[in-house]
Amino acid sequence: MAEEKKFLTEDQVVELTALFLSCSLLLLREPALYGPLRQLTAAERLAAMVYDDVSPEVRQLLDVALERIPVSHTVTTRRDQYKAIVVELNEALGDCLAARAGLTTGGEA
Repeated sequence: MAEEKKFLTEDQVVELTALFLSCSLLLLREPALYGPLRQLTAAERLAAMVYDDVSPEVRQLLDVALERIPVSHTVTTRRDQYKAIVVELNEALGDCLAARAGLTTGGEA
């Protein structure tokens, strides 16, 4: 069987994931949290599609996304819990971007 062609580079995966997660943070004011929910669902689906094809740094981000996003769907009526998950996802994104750039996070020098 011929090998399946990949349509996204790893950089594109990171870019799209960054867009989805950062938009979810910005859209927290949308009524009923519908906007963030759409963004998180898109990020979850993308993560599942590319999980086996990314580096360990990106996989660490996707692990957090695949663990926390389903939980977020169950707490949409509890705004503080929902916001905490969205913030956690964006912190994981920051860690991923820093690792890819060869930087450290968490106050390390």
